[in-house]
Amino acid sequence: MSAPVVASGAPPARVLEPRDAQSLSEAVRELGSRGEAALVRGAGTELPEGNLPARADVVLSTLALRGIETLDADEGVARVAAGTPVEALRDAAREVGLDVPLDPPSARSTIGGALAAAAQGPRSLGFGRARDAVLGLDVVLGSGERTRCGGRVVKNVTGYDLAKLYVGSLGTLAVLTHAWLRLRPVPEMTQVLIAVVSDGSASFEAALTAARLPGASAVALVDAPLAAEAGPFLPEAGEGRLVLIAELAADEPVVAAGATQLAASVGAERASEDAVALLRSIEGSRGEPRFADTLRFRVTSRAARLEAAYGVLRRAGAHVVVHPGLGLLAARFHVDPDAGTERIDACFAAANASAKAGEGSARLVAGPAAARAGRDVFGPEPEPRAILSRLRASFDPKRVLNPGIMAGRIA
Repeated sequence: MSAPVVASGAPPARVLEPRDAQSLSEAVRELGSRGEAALVRGAGTELPEGNLPARADVVLSTLALRGIETLDADEGVARVAAGTPVEALRDAAREVGLDVPLDPPSARSTIGGALAAAAQGPRSLGFGRARDAVLGLDVVLGSGERTRCGGRVVKNVTGYDLAKLYVGSLGTLAVLTHAWLRLRPVPEMTQVLIAVVSDGSASFEAALTAARLPGASAVALVDAPLAAEAGPFLPEAGEGRLVLIAELAADEPVVAAGATQLAASVGAERASEDAVALLRSIEGSRGEPRFADTLRFRVTSRAARLEAAYGVLRRAGAHVVVHPGLGLLAARFHVDPDAGTERIDACFAAANASAKAGEGSARLVAGPAAARAGRDVFGPEPEPRAILSRLRASFDPKRVLNPGIMAGRIA
């Protein structure tokens, strides 16, 4: 089931689901001629990302744009339609010994949604950034014009690399219809190790060392309350303790060497390979109903300041997962729906204070509509908003696509 549609104004009156790129182009052009705005949506798993839309007369769905058009095992590339689930491409790629270097938060996430949100997950440590997987994109601009950037091979990119601009733009500049992606070989061996460590500087240093090991694909520190939430699948940490989860994925000698080092340094023991999926579930996929009464923030931090940023969040009552190799903290605050805005304000203040301690930034990535209404979820730090406004005007002059979602609530 797709996430519910929420907008600052009236809810969308209808849903458009074009069957191909040309139909989508015509639909966008028609919306512009009528002065209407669209909320662009794939599976809806990334829908809570960004600010509430300023308005949305229709939902423009890309789910009908699906299918793997090319999967070249020799070259390690694929061309895929935007509405295709990431997991469908991953299943097909693994049949020929390849993997898709994207790690969105939900198994239902589509290729277009994962790229539009520049989705990050635990395995982004090994996979790299979403934009690094993109060789080329086909898009429909806010004018309805169909354009293409990049292509099957890197040398096709000349001039400005617009694909890097579209990835992470949350559908505010263009609707993605197709992508050329760079795939990667499935590693020879994957092993997960887990250790209970103290809540202190030595553990953060150990986690950073683990994240820098050759073959490290995911490394996280999970606080005691979240470890307890996972039940028997993670060891009991206890007050003032953390659970270190490290996944190594590489050739067997590399994995073996890393496992030996972690066993010696923190007493790590081998665990189920499902631990990384469990890590994703306790952080929470964007639109899961069980997290309806939570605010979830993504705080970035310099590596040397992670412990300080973590301390601010924990003292404010957040439950936290730290991704040291990514410089990220995933923080979850419980919010009573009937408590009013005071608690929400305090959570935003704590996230921003954590970002200040980490010399990074804070962003609300999921939460009830009431917590997002009238706020800029990208935080108080000044953005290059004049540049963002000019980009918006150039790519979507009639303000058709996701108005108000980007930083600064630029419509």
